[in-house]
Amino acid sequence: MSRGGRGGGVAVYVTSHGFGHLNRSAAVVNQIPRTVPVWGRSHPNLFDHWRQRVTRPIELGEHVSDSGAVNPAGDSNATDGPASIERAIRVRAEAMERLDGEVDWIRSAGISAIATDAPAPPLVAAHRAGIPSFVMSNFTWADIYAPYARELGDDAREFVADLRRDYRHATALLREQPALAMSWLKPAFDVGLVVNRGRNRRAELVRSLGLDRRDRVVYLYVGRYGQDDLDWSRLETFADRGIHFVAYDPAPGVSPRNLHVVPSPDWSGGDLIASTDAAVAKAGYSTVAEAMACGTPVIYPPRRGFAEYRSLDQALRAWPGGLPVSTRDFLGFRLESALERALSVEVGPPPYPPDGAARIARHLARVARNPSLSLDWEASP
Repeated sequence: MSRGGRGGGVAVYVTSHGFGHLNRSAAVVNQIPRTVPVWGRSHPNLFDHWRQRVTRPIELGEHVSDSGAVNPAGDSNATDGPASIERAIRVRAEAMERLDGEVDWIRSAGISAIATDAPAPPLVAAHRAGIPSFVMSNFTWADIYAPYARELGDDAREFVADLRRDYRHATALLREQPALAMSWLKPAFDVGLVVNRGRNRRAELVRSLGLDRRDRVVYLYVGRYGQDDLDWSRLETFADRGIHFVAYDPAPGVSPRNLHVVPSPDWSGGDLIASTDAAVAKAGYSTVAEAMACGTPVIYPPRRGFAEYRSLDQALRAWPGGLPVSTRDFLGFRLESALERALSVEVGPPPYPPDGAARIARHLARVARNPSLSLDWEASP
């Protein structure tokens, strides 16, 4: 169905890098009033995930203008800097060639405001279309690429400078915490945690796995960390202590008796975090923010070459529920000490306000109705 020309709509652009960005963008979209039309703009391979996570009417359209980071095969713990920048330069150039078409679409659809997590070219399109635009993120790709660009030479440094200019077309930065400082991008408003807070379904989970209600249940999420190198068999050493692990897709042939596989369509990461006693996971924004919001301790390894990790690690170390372990201990699942602490710690309240999604949603709705309020952040909470 078409809403073209009605006005008062919001377009949300989501990066092609990872589902975590879509997850938190969906948390914002779900709280925008239904009287405000919303469009989701992303790579088509995210459309099914939009439909799974968004609970209000939304129209989806194809838009690709960034490419994120390139990870070595089987290892999302590391970043290939040169490959990331080489691909990003190409994708941005292609997006800028299509920019006039995006400006035309913004005008014909009646878009009154846009938000990006965190592609930069749409901000340029919004500026040309004469509407407010916002970066809603805990980093920009300019921040991520800058350390690699310094080592790669003039072309890479010029690309990062171009990205910064793109981002500076934004009306404001809505800084989702924990975040990189992004002090070069102003004005900036701190919004707190942006999460799709999960439901505590512990009783259902324990029953479906055939466990005793006294058993301790740990969410295990390693992503593409390098699963073949993990010592899966060691998990069974925790079985006699009544500690069970739930995961989505362990390595082929893995079968410790206390490792339980759950279907992702039935169990979101947020629901598993809210329903378990602790999490063993790589430190990504959604996992960290959801754990802080619901008070679930997190055991996590370092991530090499992952600029976002610095801010997440700092926030986790400042929170009683953040429990770092070495790469060696993580790969070998030598988690006895960390699990003992995780299962006994009092985590306390989250270190940031947990209602960031609602605050952003209210602001976008107000600006869509009245663009003159684009910098009136204090009135939105």
